[in-house]
Amino acid sequence: MKESVPALRVENVSKNFGAIRALHDVSFQLERGAILGLVGDNGAGKSTLLKILIGGLQPSSGEIFLEGKETKFRDTSDAMKKGVSIAYQFLELVDTATVWENFFMGRELTKRMGPLVFLDVENMKRFTAEAIAKYGFKFDVEREVRELSGGQRQILAVTRAIEANPKILLLDESFTLLSVEGRERILDFLRKVNKKTGVTMIIVSHELDMIKKLCYYIMVLREGKKVFFGHADGISIDEIVGYMLT
Repeated sequence: MKESVPALRVENVSKNFGAIRALHDVSFQLERGAILGLVGDNGAGKSTLLKILIGGLQPSSGEIFLEGKETKFRDTSDAMKKGVSIAYQFLELVDTATVWENFFMGRELTKRMGPLVFLDVENMKRFTAEAIAKYGFKFDVEREVRELSGGQRQILAVTRAIEANPKILLLDESFTLLSVEGRERILDFLRKVNKKTGVTMIIVSHELDMIKKLCYYIMVLREGKKVFFGHADGISIDEIVGYMLT
């Protein structure tokens, strides 16, 4: 029986900044719908790898394959067109704008009335509410983002990213500001997104307990090198920390 083609395959990706080598021949692959937890100490290379996968940096060497096809990203917009999206928890949300305005920022819907073109506000509000409700959540789309809880902000950021229908979703997440209840809510939300859409996810976080609960695989980077890749249920948190530090 023919093996299925991985959703993402990274082959010997390296990145140099002058004399500094931030990534050293990193290779891994993920099947469709897998969730990978990417962990490592500060300076391990996590952000560099994420930026390469979203087209924000060009690798110095190595190849990236999406669904079996070698792919080069000119920039982040090119990566999004080819099926890679990223959700930041806070960096891309405008506090003084409403939920629906944030959801459609940069891709607003319009309607034409004779020779004039107007923003289609009612449809944007409706679509935003429906997109969030798909995953079992409901909050007022006319509220300003600064009024939302950390968990609600995260739900908004991920829902906005997933509506682009990506093949690969990257999440540069910080769970430290969430309550215990908020963390469980986000875990449940991300599981629902994964199950409903079949999207392959890569999540960067220092919250190892959440990574263990959510992810199928864990990859540990240390000083730019892959030092562990394996099933999440086959490694303990103490062992992960050991790989990160020694």
